[in-house]
Amino acid sequence: MLLDYLARIVGNISDDLKERRRYSKRNIKVAKSAEVLVSANLICENGGVIEIGENSFVNDFCSITAYGSNIQIGKGVLVGPGTVMHTVHHHFERTDIPIWKQKRDGKTIVIEDDVWIGSHCTILGGVRIGAHSIVGANSLVNKDIPPYSIAYGVPCKVRRKRKNSVDM
Repeated sequence: MLLDYLARIVGNISDDLKERRRYSKRNIKVAKSAEVLVSANLICENGGVIEIGENSFVNDFCSITAYGSNIQIGKGVLVGPGTVMHTVHHHFERTDIPIWKQKRDGKTIVIEDDVWIGSHCTILGGVRIGAHSIVGANSLVNKDIPPYSIAYGVPCKVRRKRKNSVDM
């Protein structure tokens, strides 16, 4: 009896999360072979578009917001839990106007094919993460990462390149 009750609660929470994702579904394009877990929050505002490529995986509790520009996630991309991707930039130059009333704009985020993003990363607008790269957990990505890189830190920096006998 208790198990039935708990199953109903979990089912209701899951349905609620699925419903929230439908909020901006028309601007979200997910390949059939890709998977986005229900607790991930995908939002498109002000004409933004989110595209997720084949065989990609977006983990639990990710927050992906495309505001006024696009987020392109390539093929075979792994996004760790709790990762945040937001294209929006708030202007704050004027001190006589509250920040929330000032201009906002968005810069595109591009994550190329075969990228692994560790858990709890933050990826800011205007960034491109090159193909076959790895971004370590808890990193703040505020600049481009070249292909075949292993990068991590706050701010995120390339620490070394991925090489194996095939690449040499």
